[in-house]
Amino acid sequence: MWHICNTRANLSFMAKKTEDDAARELLFRSESEREAHPMAVQALLARNALLTALETSRAGQGLTKAELAARAGLEASSVRRLLTSKTANPTTEKAFRLMAAMGIKLEATLPTGERIELVETSAPRSRRRSAKAA
Repeated sequence: MWHICNTRANLSFMAKKTEDDAARELLFRSESEREAHPMAVQALLARNALLTALETSRAGQGLTKAELAARAGLEASSVRRLLTSKTANPTTEKAFRLMAAMGIKLEATLPTGERIELVETSAPRSRRRSAKAA
């Protein structure tokens, strides 16, 4: 927010930046970065929620990180990093493997209302080939 103040020296109006304005200018180098920031924050919050859900489910099932890694077909050190690091950023493949290994089902609802299953809790079923692929 910009504040206008009256200086005693010449009684003219000058723009005075607040500390928040100065911090925003340092944080964002451009208007596009400022506009993209809420989406980046939303993605980080979603990632944190996902990792928390994975860790909570793992602990609730009494699995060690090594046991979970073996079930998911991943390296134990990779799973340990994902579930303990504050800066972990799992690939969708790793996240989906961990969910499937713990029986977590993930669905998406499209704007049309159609629901599609992204992570299946049982063995993957064979996918139909499209007419073009046949």
